[in-house]
Amino acid sequence: MIDHDILRKALKVASAGGADYADIFVENAVHNRILADDRKLKTNVSAERGVGIRVVKDGHTYYAITNSFEEPEVLKVAAYVRDAAGGGQETGKIGDLQVAKRSWPYPFAVQPALADTDRKTDLVHAGEEIAWMTPHTIQATVIFRDHQRDILLASTLTDTIVSHTLGLTEYYTQVIVEKGGVRESGSYGYALYGGIETLTGLFAPENVAKRAAEIASSMLTARECPRGEMPVVFASGHNGILFHEACGHGMEADLVEKGSSFAGLMDQAVASPLVTLVDDGTMQGYPGSFEFDDEGTPSQRTTLIENGTLRNYMHSSVTAQRFNAERTGSARRESFHYPPIPRMRNTFILAGKSDPADIIKNTKHGLYAVDPGGGGQVNVITGEFITSIKRGIMIEDGKLTYPVKGASIIGRGIDALRAIDMVGTDMEVVKAAGRCGKGQQVPVGVGMPTVRVRALTVGGTGDAYAGGKS
Repeated sequence: MIDHDILRKALKVASAGGADYADIFVENAVHNRILADDRKLKTNVSAERGVGIRVVKDGHTYYAITNSFEEPEVLKVAAYVRDAAGGGQETGKIGDLQVAKRSWPYPFAVQPALADTDRKTDLVHAGEEIAWMTPHTIQATVIFRDHQRDILLASTLTDTIVSHTLGLTEYYTQVIVEKGGVRESGSYGYALYGGIETLTGLFAPENVAKRAAEIASSMLTARECPRGEMPVVFASGHNGILFHEACGHGMEADLVEKGSSFAGLMDQAVASPLVTLVDDGTMQGYPGSFEFDDEGTPSQRTTLIENGTLRNYMHSSVTAQRFNAERTGSARRESFHYPPIPRMRNTFILAGKSDPADIIKNTKHGLYAVDPGGGGQVNVITGEFITSIKRGIMIEDGKLTYPVKGASIIGRGIDALRAIDMVGTDMEVVKAAGRCGKGQQVPVGVGMPTVRVRALTVGGTGDAYAGGKS
């Protein structure tokens, strides 16, 4: 990495001319991918390193990068950012930057960049074999990825130099089956901070592939989902992606500034009193967790909605300054290529008091959403969202009956939150695969207990919904 003296010199240059604060983000990253598609194996290893220098002045951000770790180039970029911010030629004064001690242990036995490639390949083959053993499989894809990011951050905002190594391991399987001219797919995966030794038990390749195959196979006999307004019961765990999409983005402070549907509603009721929504970066091993965010702010747990009332937004230093609020440890960036912005970490609804089985029993008619589809879309200004349900089961007279497919959920985030009338005791936060996109990609965790929304618009290609409301 870069010598600390170079960081101090560069900060003095960057912060000259009245900057509010400046920081330097140094990254050395190695990315590994092994892909098995139709029994054909492809591997790819890439590496990059670079430095991102940021100056914040009068609420505005100025940012530039270099791939060089050499002192002349780093100082040159620091001067460039200083000049862009309207700074002078003099050298700024900075405090005595303290080198912070790590408080989190490394969550992996062997650093991903050093793990044996043959062992990683064996993990891919293990999932692949299970996928192909599934009856009617016509295609199977298995992806193993790991990312090791060695990060060094010096900041006049915190007067510290901090460092850590983030090692993210991902395992994903997709299975496509065909029977009687009907073709369906199922996918499943995990992402977690840890090495390959963590891919055991629930996260074992065989179990991931088995779950993907079960989803695909169950869809072969599923009917087209009825359409119309109906109660929807969401299964615990992965369905947290619905509230991530429908509500979470609207509470990221930079989007609040742009007029999101949650703007101006602080300390007002935005959800059912049964709902407490948190965003937590302290859950070690989860994809949205870290010791400190990408500005050096220690990670923390942020209560966004408390018993239905909006209590906090997710802030970076820039938005916190504008809102006269505290930083929430939510400033994240995909890599040194980007400045940090407010992002979700691990976002989930806390457990309630209802037995999950009773939620089904007390729902006369409706849809039980089992597995979410591939994400969704939200208009953060209006709060209107659409998301898909990969696999569902219809509820009739308080009982689960037949499986359905092709469902989409359409609504407005605040309306959906206010319509929650039962919250289960079975809260589960999942180490979800994939990325959250917002101009740049970051891993996140999602979660929820079993939750019933008394009325949502369900789109489907089946008949019009004829059931009554619960």
